[in-house]
Amino acid sequence: MTKSNRKKKDIEIRRNEILDAVERIYEMGNFESVTMDDIAREAEFTKQTLYAYFKGKDEIMASIYVRAANRINQMIKTKLDEQESMNGYEKLDLMRRVFTEIAEKNPFYTKMISIYQLKDLSEFRDLGIYDEIIRKNANLTNYMSDCINKGKLDGSISKDTDVQSGVLFLKALILGAVSMATYNEQYMRQELNLAPLESLRTIFEFSMKAFRNDTES
Repeated sequence: MTKSNRKKKDIEIRRNEILDAVERIYEMGNFESVTMDDIAREAEFTKQTLYAYFKGKDEIMASIYVRAANRINQMIKTKLDEQESMNGYEKLDLMRRVFTEIAEKNPFYTKMISIYQLKDLSEFRDLGIYDEIIRKNANLTNYMSDCINKGKLDGSISKDTDVQSGVLFLKALILGAVSMATYNEQYMRQELNLAPLESLRTIFEFSMKAFRNDTES
């Protein structure tokens, strides 16, 4: 390994240690008011060291979103590759199950999705990760488009389904459902008698019916 590559590897390791610390802080229930001092303490770095790897808290939080997007995309790709024999609708529904699983096992990533999907993408330019965010979002769009196109070809999704409209619907569905589960827990419990995770399952399962071709013979 060259000196330059070793330095890049060391930087990546340190950045990941800092992001790991942020995730631990969230698990302890202290995320909303977290400061750079808190992150430095949990990561066992000085605050000055944090600023050597990140411009500030905004870049750290955006990097958590990138990490979440990476893992979500990888989970989707892996599961889709493992189930190559599924029809298009089944693959699309598999993506729905992936998002539900993430909400159950890693609610912090779910929260990051709900926060950063609502942000103006131009904000990421100053953080130096605009292109990476665009790529992650494009990956998810491509997975959805591929599933819908496959479903139209194999008959599991209606041939009248517009792919672009379908992707827009799915992204709005995910963002809306995740945001509701993240920020309206009290309302769902009191008015709808649903736990957040249960509400996600209900919304996703109901909405997926819009894609199913019930006339398939």
